[in-house]
Amino acid sequence: MRSVQLLVVGVLFGAWAAASFLNGRQGRLSARLVDGRRVAIPCRISPAGSDRWVRGSFVIAPGTWSWERPSSRPEGPVLPSDARIVRIRKAEGRERNRLHHRVLVVECASADGDVRLAVMPGQLEHLVMKLAPAGYEVPGPGAGIP
Repeated sequence: MRSVQLLVVGVLFGAWAAASFLNGRQGRLSARLVDGRRVAIPCRISPAGSDRWVRGSFVIAPGTWSWERPSSRPEGPVLPSDARIVRIRKAEGRERNRLHHRVLVVECASADGDVRLAVMPGQLEHLVMKLAPAGYEVPGPGAGIP
């Protein structure tokens, strides 16, 4: 009986520690953005209709944003400078096999073609602030994202 109690206490403490870490990380990211410092949000990019996802970072700097690929992968898709969000959804179909199960797919349209970004839910609002057209409303929990 004592070992079960210790196990339960250990699991609860671990869950609390993980939640505290993730909450602090999100707070630090938001603080950097508010202070006007450079923020790099890790995500993946793919041209619409392609199964290939390339890792990179959506970088927000004072007054601008850019897409940066790792130096080891100089080739691959590019995020056009006129990209605007069309839709936000959960990964579906074959995407679910290639991406993390919690990731949200942000579909963007531009004059150069459509692209998709895969980003974790806690970092979505930072990306939306830069890519959303005027008047775009992010769906709340349960509203547009199942």
